[in-house]
Amino acid sequence: MLRSERNLYKKIFLTMLMGTSFVLSGAVGHAEEAGDVAVKEEKPATEMKTATLDEFTLDEVIVTAQRIETKDLDTPATTTVITAQKLKDSGAATVFEAIERIPGINSYSYGNGGGDYGAMYSRINIRGMDKGTLILVNGSPVNLMNYNSMMSSIPVEAVDRVEIVKGSNAVLYGAEAMGGVINIITKKSGTVGGSVTAQTGNYNKNYSVGVNADDVNIFYKREFYNSIDDYNPLFATTTKKTSKDKGTRDSIFMNYNINDKLTMTYAYSDTDSTYKQFSYDNATKDWTKLTKENLYYDNRQNVNLSYDDTENQLKSTITYNKNKLRGYKGATTNTDLSSIDFNTQKAWDINDGKDTLVGGINIHRESYTQNYGAHTGDFDRDSYALYLSYTNQINDRFSTTIGAREHFVKGNEYDDAQNIFLPQLQALYKINDSTSWYVNVGKSFELPASNSPFYGSAAISTALPLKPQEGWNYETGLKVINDTESFKLAVFKMDVKNKFKWVKENTVIPGGDPNTSIQINRDKFRNTGVEMEYTKKVNDNLQLNLGAYYGNPEAKDGDGDWTQDEARLQFSAGATYKKDKLTLDMEWFVTAKREMAYYNYAGNTKYQDHRVPDKIDLNLTMQYDINPDDTITLGGYNLLNRENPINNSENWSTPRNYRLAYTHRF
Repeated sequence: MLRSERNLYKKIFLTMLMGTSFVLSGAVGHAEEAGDVAVKEEKPATEMKTATLDEFTLDEVIVTAQRIETKDLDTPATTTVITAQKLKDSGAATVFEAIERIPGINSYSYGNGGGDYGAMYSRINIRGMDKGTLILVNGSPVNLMNYNSMMSSIPVEAVDRVEIVKGSNAVLYGAEAMGGVINIITKKSGTVGGSVTAQTGNYNKNYSVGVNADDVNIFYKREFYNSIDDYNPLFATTTKKTSKDKGTRDSIFMNYNINDKLTMTYAYSDTDSTYKQFSYDNATKDWTKLTKENLYYDNRQNVNLSYDDTENQLKSTITYNKNKLRGYKGATTNTDLSSIDFNTQKAWDINDGKDTLVGGINIHRESYTQNYGAHTGDFDRDSYALYLSYTNQINDRFSTTIGAREHFVKGNEYDDAQNIFLPQLQALYKINDSTSWYVNVGKSFELPASNSPFYGSAAISTALPLKPQEGWNYETGLKVINDTESFKLAVFKMDVKNKFKWVKENTVIPGGDPNTSIQINRDKFRNTGVEMEYTKKVNDNLQLNLGAYYGNPEAKDGDGDWTQDEARLQFSAGATYKKDKLTLDMEWFVTAKREMAYYNYAGNTKYQDHRVPDKIDLNLTMQYDINPDDTITLGGYNLLNRENPINNSENWSTPRNYRLAYTHRF
């Protein structure tokens, strides 16, 4: 499809959506006059009441950790919940941006908010395990090629909350949950109304509209990104300077309640991004020689059909994910990725309702097509799984959970068939009504990326079939949660074998291409550390939070030495103040003691001679409610204007930037 045609379709869709919003707005107004629906004074309390903190609870209900609703204090795992209110208060532009501010989470990105660089996707790593985090949307997996960058495709306005569960979760969720699981739970329809937002800034502008009805809600957002001239450090004249040009992104999310048990959701994003590379020009003594210009069109879609019979404790989902990536000008990328996932589970109350048994079946297919280069073709991988999890309430204070998963992977022309058994044991002891102690031990695994066979030549990529990387997670923790405080402390250990590693083809296969990188099983990975999160509600207006992480993530190459593989230290501090119509939110986040950089000061990769510099972020967001229907938001981000490296190639985050937004609710 030509770009002009795509833009025309975008304009047509926006016109139709805006028209729908005004029609529904008018319909609501007439209905209010007739007394058919609730009047404006019955809007949700979070929109109408004076800004205070008293509507929030610290003991959240978690649905991700055990696939059933469980209070945080009763959940035997490390958990963090980011509410829709927190997303709004922090001014996060994407879900990715909000998640990467949590201690114990390492982000690897190519731009603020999880921006990608063509086929080099950003991702979130829990506890230093690269590509070991599973992303769910409403409980269904959306990872493709072991990447979890779908987080930037769902408008934050459509998100109800984000649940982060650290540690092994492979028994309930299968592959890619080695470090943990992040579940993005979207807003449900039911409240009639909507909102329109316009935002401007020095690097980002956008406008969005949301329409809510009894059975459906729709969110649309269009973003404009300004260019960033300096995108990475320049160590030598042999280094290539990278600049990010202007770009756009359109995002759509829809939730439709077909009936009281069946719900359909649809997420769509379409991103245009351009990157330029310059070399040093000796004549001008400047980086003015354009050597490459890459233009990427990235289209992503997610469709989910969910059946939830609460009375009979039966849930089923079928999910389809698709990613179409095209490169133009200097970029040759031309790939199609997709997956389809079916999961059904049933819960039974046993022993007069004291115990719970959860059992399920999962069927998954992932497909990859490469349409360019010497090595083109298709790849399909099918997997099936049966899982059980039994929670035994031994007495009023002590419970145990035993889980098991049998995971079958069908062999294909590249990979051997796999039959993997995954056990898990959890225990929780309620010391008192506000304090619990837990243990969580489980085995996890991750399949090779579906595109890994296509990096080498067709002749030799079949010679090195990859095994899944697999390992154990050990964790124990303490939670203290009451009406005004939440304190969480966890100590963990990870031990993984067959870790994936990229090497040059000629180093492992005689006659291999020295300029082509392929993936092999060689490394081991381990990490031992401690995490802490503390939240204090000082009064009805002020809430404080602190976080800290210390780990020792290391990888071992064959019989070689252990080397640092990720950052070892993270700290966070924040405060949210609400008084009358004003809300202030400040966040400070530090990532320190980082791994060795990919490039050295000479501008090549012959040896590593320095560490990735520390990343320090200071953000401040201010909101003012003019009236119940209108809000102004002003945010300042990277206020210290640091050149913060966001990956080990030392691409920088966005310089100091501001965002000014106006929201009208109807």
